[in-house]
Amino acid sequence: CTTRRILPAIIEKQLLALHLVPTSGGILEPRHLYPLLDDDDDSGGTEEAWKSHQGNRKTYDNAKRLYGLCWRMTISLPPPAETSANNASGSNPPSKSALEHLRIAFGAYGRLRGSEIVKQGRLSAKTGTNASAPNNNNKEMEKKVIPNLLAFKNHLYALHTIAFRSDESFGNMVRSILEDVLNGATSKNNNVNNDGDEGRRIAELLAKHVDARFKDAKAQATTSPTTTINPPSSSQMPLLASAIAVDANEAFQTEILALFRHVHSKDVFEAFYKRDLAKRLLTGRAVSTDMEKSFLSKLKAECGAGYTSKMEGMFKDMELSRDIMGSYAAYASSSSSSLAGGSSSSGKAVDMDVQVLTTGYWPVYPKYPNIILPPELLALRSKFESYYDDKYQGRRIVFQYSLGHCIVKAIFPKSPAPKELIVNVCQSLVLLCFKHEDGEDGLGLTLEDIGKRTGIEDRSELERVLQSLSMGREGTRVLRKVDYDAPESTTTAMTTTKSASPTKAGSSGGKDGTTDAPSPRKIKKQRIRRNVSPHDRFLFQSSFTSNQRRIRITNITMKETAEERTKTHASVSKDRLYFIDAAVVRIMKARKTIDHRGLIGEVLAQLKFPALSADIKKRIESLIEREYMERVEGDISKYKYLA
Repeated sequence: CTTRRILPAIIEKQLLALHLVPTSGGILEPRHLYPLLDDDDDSGGTEEAWKSHQGNRKTYDNAKRLYGLCWRMTISLPPPAETSANNASGSNPPSKSALEHLRIAFGAYGRLRGSEIVKQGRLSAKTGTNASAPNNNNKEMEKKVIPNLLAFKNHLYALHTIAFRSDESFGNMVRSILEDVLNGATSKNNNVNNDGDEGRRIAELLAKHVDARFKDAKAQATTSPTTTINPPSSSQMPLLASAIAVDANEAFQTEILALFRHVHSKDVFEAFYKRDLAKRLLTGRAVSTDMEKSFLSKLKAECGAGYTSKMEGMFKDMELSRDIMGSYAAYASSSSSSLAGGSSSSGKAVDMDVQVLTTGYWPVYPKYPNIILPPELLALRSKFESYYDDKYQGRRIVFQYSLGHCIVKAIFPKSPAPKELIVNVCQSLVLLCFKHEDGEDGLGLTLEDIGKRTGIEDRSELERVLQSLSMGREGTRVLRKVDYDAPESTTTAMTTTKSASPTKAGSSGGKDGTTDAPSPRKIKKQRIRRNVSPHDRFLFQSSFTSNQRRIRITNITMKETAEERTKTHASVSKDRLYFIDAAVVRIMKARKTIDHRGLIGEVLAQLKFPALSADIKKRIESLIEREYMERVEGDISKYKYLA
């Protein structure tokens, strides 16, 4: 028995220990260790070799054997007292243990694999959304960054718990890896220009990933497969599906928070998440209010009440708006029928729903001060303003038309039934320009004509509205754009179609002998510019057909633009300056006098976001100019607080 225990120990110590160091040819060398930690022999050493393929669960058998060998080699070292005595006698200094070598090599492995994930789509993040086809591929790759990071986090956790037997030192290394990967430390080590804060980009992508999940009903219903011994009855199926969906949502939120804890730029996540939450609430895209509030409570527990106060205010505004509209409906019904609401030119009533929002809770949206509303909406707006002024005296209400949406009923000659177009306010005003005619000459309306009729002074916004109505996805092009420099055949086709009496469905020609419009195939061949020129003309699409009764036409402005993203980051940067100023003043007020190095260190310790010493120094200079503090005479490295 003694021989059986001694012989393996001798083999491990004399033969295997020589290979448990990160030297050329050793097992801890990356080309040997990384495939072993990936636990995927069929990948051939690709960047995503760590992923589980075809539903196979990783066992990490080789990694477990390596950890066991390193653990046995570590506990066989002489105790610290004996090691110190050997050092005093002049022998070689003690080397790192086998477990320490493995832990360091594991850290290098995790940072390398993490940096490979983070660099996906970095080009698209810098160039924005106005890009060519290759850039669209980068955008698609960027959408995979957070799912891959979540999968990689689970891979590291599995290595820690299964292969490394929940060793506390390896758990600390896992946390260190995630900190470095999610906050750009690996990019700095790899000499990658990350614009000063790679953590900003990860925080932004994390907020976008949550937004995509929270407004996708299909993702809510997607759950991991489960096995049951006795299948549920038909009456139990709805309850079971609801319970599974709740478990899936809870699991998703727990996974997101596991990454969120390691992100330093939590203020960037807050800015983008708050902006996306506002869009979900105002456009009705939130799948589950309970799920939204559940995630908000988790953020509150993680970061404090101040972090989520404005977002909680959004939900309070939505609940208050429902109460206000309930009382307004009773007020309107009690009024005379002539004043109860607006009516269209056809005599049918027009309904309006208003959401009253608190200015400080919601993001800043564009305003259209000179917008020209139709008489139906003006009557409804005046009635609600009088009701609100009577009930809440002293409050000022301002309508934000950029947030509103309308349902416009449209009749197309080739459609058997009217269509309901779900559009925003600006789109509805443009559509009303084509209610009775296509311009005075019948050849369409130009950009200037539509701007005068709608009162939309922002030309870029008006161009985006016209693009969404005439060049959107198939099935939403209710207007037709005619380029001013189009070939003569296209202009002829346009005029012929107009003379064919498009207001009557099924008409085959005009009474004056004109023939039907040319085949759509011939018109399709004409290439239309994507941009809008001042001389281009727009007409009502009389040949529009769709199988859907209700059609949602998404405006281009609802999609994120590079300018909107830049403004969000600029707002975060501005808020950070205020936080730095407050931290410096708070420290100076408590210390009265402090040296430069000590002040920088205390400010960095108080800030909850990454900051550079150079940025803090600039804020100190600004506070000195504003006479909040001054330098000590005779020692410029010290500062004194000015009461």
